[in-house]
Amino acid sequence: MNETRIFADAFETTFANPKEMLDFLTERGKTATWIRKPTRSLRLVPITQETEPAPDTSVADWEEILMDTEKNTQLALKIRGESYPVRDCAIKTILDRAGISGSGLRKLEKSNYAKVVNYCLKVAKGDALIKIADGKVSAVHGGDSHDYSILDMRAIFETTMQYLDANFKGSSYMEGSGAYDHSIVSAMWELGGNQELLDTYRTALADHGMSDPVVAPAVRLTTSDVAASGANLYPMLLCDSGNRTVNLGSPIKLAHTGGADLVRFMDNLRMLCSRYQDAIADMTKLMDIEIRNPLNCLKLVMKRIGIRKKLINDVAEMFEHQNGADPCTAHDIYFAINEACFFAACEGTQGHGIISLEEQVTRALSLNWKEYDVSGAIKW
Repeated sequence: MNETRIFADAFETTFANPKEMLDFLTERGKTATWIRKPTRSLRLVPITQETEPAPDTSVADWEEILMDTEKNTQLALKIRGESYPVRDCAIKTILDRAGISGSGLRKLEKSNYAKVVNYCLKVAKGDALIKIADGKVSAVHGGDSHDYSILDMRAIFETTMQYLDANFKGSSYMEGSGAYDHSIVSAMWELGGNQELLDTYRTALADHGMSDPVVAPAVRLTTSDVAASGANLYPMLLCDSGNRTVNLGSPIKLAHTGGADLVRFMDNLRMLCSRYQDAIADMTKLMDIEIRNPLNCLKLVMKRIGIRKKLINDVAEMFEHQNGADPCTAHDIYFAINEACFFAACEGTQGHGIISLEEQVTRALSLNWKEYDVSGAIKW
């Protein structure tokens, strides 16, 4: 069951239409506060039921917020003596500000964990830019002028919709594709009126005697206020009556640094058509790579890009059922690997998890596929 309390770390929601998404992001903007403080003044402490809300916050459900935090990070951030519960998506940025990392930290009891991080915060340089949203700290970014740049999420999505409406006739928001959790926001648009983007691809499919599974080009936008993503645009394909998506790689990324703003994001939107053509060109090259041992290649490539074994087995079983073990192309295998996202969604993975998995899958595009085309039994 999905978490429906918006302050909860596990909260997530989807949007049936763009207005619903924009209205939601407007409200999120109203509830968020940004604070700039010297990094060395910050302290992590174990949270308790006695933790009092900071005087400059007006948060309902305070006791439930504390209970949710105790189930998750079990930590609060003290800023000049005032305590704010810490959301799980904030941990990475706090460790970044402290200049510390390592799996050993997670093994420490919370009081010792806080002590280690605090030793590092005490000697950290510069300011921290802290995002507090829905009763908790969501991120602690670098706060100096060259560090984190705030990009208003509602403005990013509204600008994208306006640009697509004006420049990609027939574009339409994909119902239910808009998704929000405290780490990331994403949505997709079908570019159904721009089939010319696929002319080169469809010609290559025909030349290679391959079936055409593609319905339309599409684009996914993701952004984040907690360093989980830049304002990124991903060329996509919609396949099999729109029930399957294939990430083409070659995203257009705008990091939240160096004075990033809406002007630079608009420049990236203007690159969308040319980037789509580049991504299609890379995809067609896969059709010329013959794979003689497809099951071994599929498993080894998926292992190389970091896909977990359960998903590898699911995809391999599906591929063998549909295609057997006869030679094929790297293009066939790349399409199959994209099914890992479908299987992960069936297991309950959503939002940030699916987007991260999609990015893992696109790493396959840069591999030397022949290195993984090996015969015989394999250890994996």
